[in-house]
Amino acid sequence: MKKTLTILFSTFFIFGCSNGKNQKENSTESTASMSKAETIVSEMINEIGGQNALKDLFDVEYTYIYESPEGDRDVSKERYIFDGELSWAEYLERGGNMMPDYQGTIIQSYNGDSTTTTVDGKELDTPEINKRSDFLRKTNFYWFVMNFKLLDPGVNLKYNGVRIYDGINYEMVEVTFDEQTGDVQDKYLLYINPDTKLIDQFLFTVRDYGLEQPFMMRVKYEAVEGVKLTTYREYALSNWNGEIVQEQWTKEWSKDISFNNGFRVEDFEIE
Repeated sequence: MKKTLTILFSTFFIFGCSNGKNQKENSTESTASMSKAETIVSEMINEIGGQNALKDLFDVEYTYIYESPEGDRDVSKERYIFDGELSWAEYLERGGNMMPDYQGTIIQSYNGDSTTTTVDGKELDTPEINKRSDFLRKTNFYWFVMNFKLLDPGVNLKYNGVRIYDGINYEMVEVTFDEQTGDVQDKYLLYINPDTKLIDQFLFTVRDYGLEQPFMMRVKYEAVEGVKLTTYREYALSNWNGEIVQEQWTKEWSKDISFNNGFRVEDFEIE
């Protein structure tokens, strides 16, 4: 959305020098804020293994369990290649969430360019299914790698002060994205624990589905082959103050994680 800014010449003439000073001060404050945010995030990334830790492990396979607030479960075998952000899944169990009108084995694959969905080897060409498959392939990948990518180009960090939650003085970092970064530019607000250096929870939007009201995501970590991963996540509707407005929690687990499986790019091509 384009915004038009109208400035009256007389107002600019009277306050021009003062505005120039304020702009310089605001610019300095913004630079300091970004610097502190980047420092806090850098410490977090070092704590979980380092910015390149996952790329050095090349690929991953794991079992992913998704449970809705109503208790319906989807279970998938997930595979990613980190360089190129390739994402593949075979659904082993399906509740009422994943394509309930289809019987058979569902496979989704994002090859770095496009997403394909098949049922028992037959490719589907339904806009709604294609959109959801593309969303899931990219979202599941991002939840797995997010903490390692917060210093990537196109990611904007801003320090938002301290917020007390559950007796902890969390360092708050706002995350936004450049227009060219990702399909949709969501907003995140991270709660970074000053003692452990880890992100304990964060607020996020889902703009791909028009959801501007944030969800609160709470996470737990597990160390696997030298990296700390958020292997348990749960989220519910919240507000930007971090107050839960709807106590209906979606839960996600990752288990049986193995790296360096030797997957090839062509393994993510579905013919």
